Amino acid sequence: MKPDKYITAEYIANGQTITGKGKTSIILAPVKSLSVEGFTFPFSNMAKIRSALKLQAMPFMSAGEAEIFPVLTSHEGRTVSGVAWYISPEEFIETGAKVWPSPLPFVSKLEAGNGVTMWVDGENVSSILWQKFTPMMYRWKPRAEDTADKELAFYERYCEAKGLERGDTYTVDAQNIPDDLAQTVANSVNVCTWIDELNLSRTVLEGAKEQERTVKTLTKAAVILIISGILVLTGQFLTFTKLENELASTRSRSEEYYRTTFEPDRKGRISNPVNLARDKIASMTGNDDEGHPIDEVLGDLGRIFTEEGLKGAVIDIIRYNGEGFDCTGTAPDMTTVLNFRKSCESLNKAGLVQVDNTQFVSGIGYRFDLRVRW
Repeated sequence: MKPDKYITAEYIANGQTITGKGKTSIILAPVKSLSVEGFTFPFSNMAKIRSALKLQAMPFMSAGEAEIFPVLTSHEGRTVSGVAWYISPEEFIETGAKVWPSPLPFVSKLEAGNGVTMWVDGENVSSILWQKFTPMMYRWKPRAEDTADKELAFYERYCEAKGLERGDTYTVDAQNIPDDLAQTVANSVNVCTWIDELNLSRTVLEGAKEQERTVKTLTKAAVILIISGILVLTGQFLTFTKLENELASTRSRSEEYYRTTFEPDRKGRISNPVNLARDKIASMTGNDDEGHPIDEVLGDLGRIFTEEGLKGAVIDIIRYNGEGFDCTGTAPDMTTVLNFRKSCESLNKAGLVQVDNTQFVSGIGYRFDLRVRW
């Protein structure tokens, strides 16, 4: 639809003076199919708001399609309120200018923003009922001699029935445009800043739809990436769990093989059954190191146990071979165990001194295994 038959006006943007720069062209169109409805949602994303409004309006679209133009009027925390303008696609105006409903930009003429703004031209009578600068209703009627009076009488009855403030009436005659049109429009934009965001044009609608399509595409891509990441993470977790179970099973079997073969009566965990088994086998071969005979090892241990820091330590078992010796014993505390290990490090040619399988036993103290390798 071409804009030739509609009124084109200019208002001053950004609160500048009438003689200043920054004028914005608008088209005032008395749209026949237009309707307005308020909304409140617990989210502010405009794409989500548009989708929610479409779902709400779906049962009422059996008579034909309608496009939605939502604008926000207030924002408190996560809750937003606004008004949604519904218009038939057949009434879109093909223009690059901004399109407003004809009676919209005259609300500044109403005291406290309550009342009716009305637009009258040769063919149309369109009006908006306002409550505290918020549009409550939009109506259009074909022009007849008494149409304007009938519309105002309707608003009188409607406000009385709904308990609304009837307020003032401001009528604009397209045959006699007021001289202060630009200033009136600018004042209305100042008191209702959301008016400047409204544009009932196909260009704005296509831009909003393109943005929604882009958001949906990016959302789908993000969901696919998240799902892929979850699948990879799940696979890695299952692999890790499987390896952990296999390692635990191997340790358990190794301990059981050692216990069955060498020490059937031994209880508790065996920290390093492979090394212990090797030492057992070496001791069975009688492979004594001439540089460290058993009597020398026993003499060194006797000397160590004369130290003050080993008071209370007891050796229960000594296993000796050519590579070194192992001993199992008890100590009243961990400090004594560590002192014993430090003393063994001073032995002649002691290469490895390691404490394994330290466990606290109630009433005894700390039970430990000590490994010494030359």
